[in-house]
Amino acid sequence: MKTRLVLTLFMGISLGACGPIGQAATPLPTVVLESPSNSSSLDLAGVTASGFVVPAAEAQLAFGLAGLVDQVYVSPGDRVRHGELLAELDSATYRLEFDQAVRTLRELTSPAAVAAAEQAVATAQQEVEKAQKKVVGLSYPRASDSLIRNLEGKIEVARETLALASDDYNRVSWRADDDPEKAAALVAMTQAQIDLNQLIANLNWYTGKPSEVDISLAQANLDAAVATLQEARWYLAALRGEPTAQDATGTLLAEFEQARDDVASAEAKLEATRLVAPIAGTVIEVDVIAGEYAALGEVLIVINDIDRLQVETSDLSERDVPMVQIGQPTSVHIEALSQDVSGRVIAISPVGDTIGGDVVYRTTIELDTQPPGMLAGMSVVVQFNPNE
Repeated sequence: MKTRLVLTLFMGISLGACGPIGQAATPLPTVVLESPSNSSSLDLAGVTASGFVVPAAEAQLAFGLAGLVDQVYVSPGDRVRHGELLAELDSATYRLEFDQAVRTLRELTSPAAVAAAEQAVATAQQEVEKAQKKVVGLSYPRASDSLIRNLEGKIEVARETLALASDDYNRVSWRADDDPEKAAALVAMTQAQIDLNQLIANLNWYTGKPSEVDISLAQANLDAAVATLQEARWYLAALRGEPTAQDATGTLLAEFEQARDDVASAEAKLEATRLVAPIAGTVIEVDVIAGEYAALGEVLIVINDIDRLQVETSDLSERDVPMVQIGQPTSVHIEALSQDVSGRVIAISPVGDTIGGDVVYRTTIELDTQPPGMLAGMSVVVQFNPNE
């Protein structure tokens, strides 16, 4: 069109030059040259990049376990809500495992189990008090002065009693062993000796001091009692649902925590047999049917949030990316709609991609409005405008 306009202009000039001499020249018409049509009204003098319309969110879903698919509840094109069940595996085995774990934990936390734990705490407290008294007792004299004097007096009496009993026996010791008087004297003398020995032993103990072994043993018993009490308290707190120390120990506590972990593990396995929509959107792909085997991690269902669309650039050059910033305003030309929409940069990829030997950076633009008819996958041209 531009070429035709130029040729027409030259022809008019030639004809005017050939008119009669002296005749007033015919005024040349004013020719207005229109700019060539352009698919975009954008001023491409600044930083521009091509791109595509993309969903604001996409979810690619796979089972957390391998197994046979029991049910598929959606088809491509279905709209789903956040949290909606999409498909599930045959979960009978995992359901049984979960139920068993729950029963075990329920037994450990029953009222009877809690009462037994409370009793264990009370018993452990008594043992600590007894051990404390033992340790404290080792640091004090074993008997008062009056008791010591009383024992010394009893010992003197016992010595005299033994001396008298010995004299009585000596007077009849020459008799035959089956003589009743001799036998009675021997018994009396022997008992007197036993009584004296016991009194002397008591005096020695009351006036003596504990050995290092006695002290160490008493302290060890106290430490063990305190540790037992602490573990009993931790276990009781855990049964009641109260917080426990991070370094809490104890056999019963370990069993309880293992039972609790077993429930969590079984529940996680059971949950992994279900595909649940993590976002609201439209089902784009369903690559499985009931009865098929689903491999671990295999993407089976894809959901896109096509109600909220964004733009991603595909060829922003490494030379231009330093001039682009988060929050920078943009003008987006949607080629299929021949329409321009304003927006802002909300993300810049920190890592570039190499395309045809050129390094490009993907940027994401949030549109201020979403024009009717705009669909995911449409081509766009993005102009990055100066910050206001």
